[in-house]
Parts: sequence; structure tokens; C-alpha cells
Amino acid sequence: MAQLIQLTQRIRAVDTIKKITHATRLVAMSAHTRLAHKEPLLTHYRTQVQRLLNHMLGGNQSAQESLFSIAPDSPRTLIFLVGSQKGLCGTFNVGLFKSFEYHFTQLQKNGDVIVIGKKAQEYVNRRTITPKEIFNNLTTATLPTITELVTQLIVKEAHHYKKIVFFSNQPQTFFSQKIVQTTILPLELLAKNTKNQELLSEEYIWEEPQEAILPTLAKLYLQVTIQSLLFSSLVAEQAARFQSMDSATRNAEDLLETMRRDYNKLRQAKITKELLELASSMGR
Repeated sequence: MAQLIQLTQRIRAVDTIKKITHATRLVAMSAHTRLAHKEPLLTHYRTQVQRLLNHMLGGNQSAQESLFSIAPDSPRTLIFLVGSQKGLCGTFNVGLFKSFEYHFTQLQKNGDVIVIGKKAQEYVNRRTITPKEIFNNLTTATLPTITELVTQLIVKEAHHYKKIVFFSNQPQTFFSQKIVQTTILPLELLAKNTKNQELLSEEYIWEEPQEAILPTLAKLYLQVTIQSLLFSSLVAEQAARFQSMDSATRNAEDLLETMRRDYNKLRQAKITKELLELASSMGR
């Protein structure tokens, strides 16, 4: 009887876990669908802003260094590590942190780290890495605020660094994410193209000198690039969580099936034993 009671309790516990993972899977799928519809628009906007900034800089590398106040002769690199805010998302964080460890070993002497996301904060705490800044509340609701704060930080600190990079996840397909190292600064200037230059000149009418517009456009470029990277990370996180919870739900179903079969076997064996005991007592 004790074995049956214990098995019943285990079945109820696994069934509860299955319900939780199934609900989390549905929530992740809903959030991913909502975000995935917005991502192409943000990516297109980012491309257009970078295209316009490239046009206004005219392929001039020295103008970019002056505009963003970066230090090309400095050996230092500013690294942003973007993890997830919550867990239950499979290898989303594991692969990211392993990639970061590989690159950070090479940059440790001349690199500063800024972490974004609660799981990234927990990781640097475990590794006894002292981050320069922490943003541990990355959600869709706080995305604009974090983007603005990170932009202000980069504008303020850029003159100390030769390069500013982001380590983050991006969705490759719905079923896979890829770890990317994105260089925010220096900006990768596009090659001059006379035809493109003429098209851009026809598309825009400048009411002010381009030199007066450049600082505002440069900040806008930083904002939209950072927001696009963080947004892509959120999309990849929801997809990873859906896959993780889907796998957990399937495993719970398989375990329940096995446990229920074992329960029925144990129950039938107990009934058979009781019948044999009853038959033997009646024969006496």
C-alpha cells in the first residue's frame, strides 16, 4: 500500500509540472509571435538610419572618430554581455557565456564589462567579474529605458575605448539561435557609391547644414542599433524558452505514461496477491 501511495504522489507531482511547463510554453509562444511581427520593422529602420549616417559621413573615418569620440589608439574594449531576464530557456545562456569566456580571456586585461539581464548578472557574480555597470531588468516594458541609459553611457565613455561590442543571442530560425559579437563602434562605413549618394540626396531635403544634424543622427544610430540588438535577444529568448518547455512537457508526458503503467502493474499485483490469500483461506 505504501508503494502505491508514493507512486500516486509522484504521478500528481509530475502532472503538476507538466501543466506548468505547458502553460509556460503557451506564454512563450504568444510572446514570441508578438515580438517577431515587430522585429522586421525595427531591423529595416536600423538599416535606413545606418545608411543615412554612412551617407552623411561620406566614408570619412576621421569624421566618425571625432563624432563618436572613440579612441583608435586605445587598447581598451567595452563589452556588453546580454543575457536573459528569466530562466527556463535551455542553452540560451549557457552557449552565450561559454562564448563570452573564450573572448573575454583575450580581452580581460584591456576590457570592461557591462551586463544586461538578471542571468548575466548572476553569471559575472559566479565568475567574480566586476562589471562596470549592471542592467538587470531587461523586459519589453523596460527596453526603451535601458536603451536610453546604455546610449548615454556609450556617449559618455566612448572616448576611453577603441571598440565597443555586444555579445548577445539572435534568432537564426525559430528552432535555433546564434551567438553574435556585434561591433557598435567604430561604425562599419559603407563604400562610396555615386549612384546611392545621388539617390539619398534626392530623398532628403536638408533644412540645416549636415554638420548640425550629424550629432543627433549619430545618437539616433546608437539608440536604434542598441534597441535592435536587445529586441532580437528578447525574441531569441522566447523562442528558446518555448523549445525548452516543449521538450519538458513531452518528457513529462512520457514519464507519466511510464509511471501510470507501473502503478497499474503494482496495483494488479496487489489485487492478485489478495485474491490468492483469500482463496487459500477459503480452502482451509
